[in-house]
Amino acid sequence: VPMHKIPNLPLGKVQQRHVVRMFFPRLYGAAQLENNNYISQEDLALIYDRCLRPTLLEVVPEFRDRLPTSYAAAFAYSKTCNGGLAFNSLDIPWDRLERVAEILLARLGEQKSTFKDAYFVHELRGTKGSTMHDGENEVERHFAWQDMFEHVDVDTLDPQDWLVDVALTIGAEGHVVTWRESCHQELLSHLMPAAPPQKVSNLTKRKVKFHLDRTLQIKELSGFRATTTDLADDISYVQAYCTEKNVSYQLNPGVFRRRKPEELLEKKKEQKILADLDTISQIYYECAGDEEGVDGRDGCARLEIRTPLDKAMDALSTLPKELIERAVVAIDRRVWW
Repeated sequence: VPMHKIPNLPLGKVQQRHVVRMFFPRLYGAAQLENNNYISQEDLALIYDRCLRPTLLEVVPEFRDRLPTSYAAAFAYSKTCNGGLAFNSLDIPWDRLERVAEILLARLGEQKSTFKDAYFVHELRGTKGSTMHDGENEVERHFAWQDMFEHVDVDTLDPQDWLVDVALTIGAEGHVVTWRESCHQELLSHLMPAAPPQKVSNLTKRKVKFHLDRTLQIKELSGFRATTTDLADDISYVQAYCTEKNVSYQLNPGVFRRRKPEELLEKKKEQKILADLDTISQIYYECAGDEEGVDGRDGCARLEIRTPLDKAMDALSTLPKELIERAVVAIDRRVWW
């Protein structure tokens, strides 16, 4: 079952990017029948009023003057004038976290049968590129590993149950570096030396397992995404792409969003599209380095693999120079943009 389909709620966070979620697997069946994986307001109130708040008062009595008296009160405190929600937070001392977790899970099971077997999931978001290092330097790899798992007790984990994405970035100052389609098979064979060449070749022809990501509709310039679980025990996924896409990628819909044909039928929307095109053109102009005082923006060829935790330290530390020279092409950024 995909995790995102199991009803869950964000319970807390560690620093800014580490979210702790609580999953309720016994709510999954009802959620599928209703085609809705959200936890109802009634259940959220029950979780806070009968489980979470009593647990915190027992383990962290210092919170007595800070905890909202009920879920309804907390919701009212958090609601903003424009209808959104803005949350406050409470810092639980680290040495009491284990007791909070144990008592909370026990109370949940006692309160309602569908709350039984709840479990915690730690979601580390926005960590991509947060541990940049020289892959050929063993000391730097070690410190990068420590930084990545700063909040995780690695010794208590089963390495085969945890997967880590390891990436290698190839760049050249003043250029956009991207991948050659003609070298995809060679690249995959290097990453999975035990896989028979014919099977690697067959993989690149299976649309279910292998997807091409063409650049500017140019045939030879292309990245890819490949599911490799059938070919290697230590690599389950491979992705090769160019970071120039970061210029137009937006988490929320903006000027680079996909447009609908009907937007051209309304004069006001058409004018907005033309204004956005001017904005996009200016962004690309600056990326090329043609704007006075703007240094321009490069692009890099990035290779990512997904590997078990115990293999991550030594995975993809580098690529042979000869392979890099064959597999990528560097284009002057003024020409590219």
